[in-house]
Amino acid sequence: MSDNDQRARLLRTIEYRQAFDERLGRIDQQTPFDSVHGIDTAESVELWELPDAEQTWVGRNARYSPTPVLTVRNALSKCAVKHEEVTFVDVGCGKGRVLLLAAELPFRRIVGVEASQALCAIARSNVAQASEASGGHDRIDVVHADATKFDVPADAGLFYFYEPFSVEVSAAVLDRIEDSIRQHPRRVVLCFTGRGQPDGQGADLEKTPVAAAPAEMRDQWNLIEVVSSPDVEFYDSFLYEYAGPQA
Repeated sequence: MSDNDQRARLLRTIEYRQAFDERLGRIDQQTPFDSVHGIDTAESVELWELPDAEQTWVGRNARYSPTPVLTVRNALSKCAVKHEEVTFVDVGCGKGRVLLLAAELPFRRIVGVEASQALCAIARSNVAQASEASGGHDRIDVVHADATKFDVPADAGLFYFYEPFSVEVSAAVLDRIEDSIRQHPRRVVLCFTGRGQPDGQGADLEKTPVAAAPAEMRDQWNLIEVVSSPDVEFYDSFLYEYAGPQA
């Protein structure tokens, strides 16, 4: 690819992301969240802007961008799990918005996994601020870890992914989840939100989320529902349930 082609591609990506963020901003204005809790989860961040960018292995992902509030609430409401009996895990939790929304439900524990130490610090600050404002967030833990090496909790029953990384990384994470299920047999649901990634390199609406591809290709996982986003179709969620051997 020539230098001119590379520059043109970069400009297209920048323009696409600007339009994507403007749309997200309009959605967020309709459902205030950060202002209510005095937190910072709305602003998108290019990961190369973070101080630990060189130490962060992010696979395909190249930015932090939040999921709209109504989309998350709607998707989690469709996940038929016994909240009091399971731990909720957000894989690639970024600034922690989904963790705070998950805290609206009575999960036993809520865990966010994030490879960027800088984003972990922001997420922890947001959790502390939200807890100070409204209380009840002592169930939330933010873990700085490579998701492919993260120790999956034995009671983790719902995993949330908002296009956090590449197919290869997602497959490695799924391997760890399956190992955990074999060691501790239980019902597990995966929630993949977002049809693709906001990079402008493919169709705006991919058939299924990029990170969901490994689950889609494995017989152990069944697609049980596609949850339409109340915001825009890009944010539809795909729910998979483990159906393979558990021991």
